[in-house]
Amino acid sequence: MKHRTAFPENERRARSRSSQLIHDKPLIVGGLVEMANTCGKPNCKCARGEKHKSWCVSLRHKGKRKMIHIPRACEEEVFEGIKAYQALWEQMGIISETSLERILSSRKGKE
Repeated sequence: MKHRTAFPENERRARSRSSQLIHDKPLIVGGLVEMANTCGKPNCKCARGEKHKSWCVSLRHKGKRKMIHIPRACEEEVFEGIKAYQALWEQMGIISETSLERILSSRKGKE
């Protein structure tokens, strides 16, 4: 394994950022879905069309799609976890691209 100073600057930054995301924040793989429901009470605002809003996380568990309700008290932390995972995915894309470029350019030099 090469020492990290041998990597291009953008790959070093992406690896560093990835490490920070993994260690500092919760990571949640999934998408946010805003739900709008009615409660069934005849005098409630939702009976007049103003539905109750809540958030769910859409994810795969054992190959099946699941929707998990997020309690209001946990919304901010779940939002941050999903945002951190998306940022990690972006950094992994940068690492992948630069790694492939490095491998292909080293192969061209040998041919």
